[in-house]
Amino acid sequence: MDNLGTELRTTITSNPDVSIVNEQYWKLPIVLYDVGFDRVKRLKMDILMKMLLLAFQEADIRRAANLSEMLFVEELFISDLIYKMQRIGLIGLEKTGYKLTPKGHDYLEKGIFDEEMEGGQTVISYSAIHDEYRLTPEDSLLVADERLALYRYPIKGSLNKDRIEQLLFKEGVQVGEESFQTIITGITSCIEQKTKYISCVEFQLYDEKQDIFFARVWNTMTNSWDEIIEKQIEARELVKWRKAMEEKNAVKVGTAK
Repeated sequence: MDNLGTELRTTITSNPDVSIVNEQYWKLPIVLYDVGFDRVKRLKMDILMKMLLLAFQEADIRRAANLSEMLFVEELFISDLIYKMQRIGLIGLEKTGYKLTPKGHDYLEKGIFDEEMEGGQTVISYSAIHDEYRLTPEDSLLVADERLALYRYPIKGSLNKDRIEQLLFKEGVQVGEESFQTIITGITSCIEQKTKYISCVEFQLYDEKQDIFFARVWNTMTNSWDEIIEKQIEARELVKWRKAMEEKNAVKVGTAK
């Protein structure tokens, strides 16, 4: 943290008009969740599956043998594909034969096919201060020194599974080889771990040229300046900082006399 503080001070004071009034180190609580999820492999629909769906859409077919003769494909292979399409809900067997379900019509129109995969797990972090969920591998967190004080303006938060699901839907799509995507379809479990703490470096600054006070806070989890926390601090403390400077200047003037 000492090296980080030195680097940040160098960056801030590169502007000769800006001076550091105060510098603080503190920790921010981050809640981690172990999240399990279902996922599918989304592929482009192959030509044989498309032909079968078109056949079921246009004709009354009950037996794989009929399609085998029509398409010159082995009956066993056709039977396996029919079973697969039934299992994932693309077709259903009715009195007149196999018919496309709404899902089957939708997939045929889009030319896609979802194949079930083994479920996955990930770690998601939640910061109540930011009201933000992030995909955060646990080993990527730099845990703060226990001796550091807590952030002085805490906020209580609560688990929102809908937002976790939205995050997974948005960030959990992975493009693989052979023109397929891995897509998360739903959460199966969400277990809260112990709260972790990450370090932050706060600078209270004064720009003499513009005669303004402002805050800069470095967040070690995101490795960036944290505008949300900066605004929280400024909203509560700028008046106090200016008053402290005015009182200090008044003392200097009095001493000079």
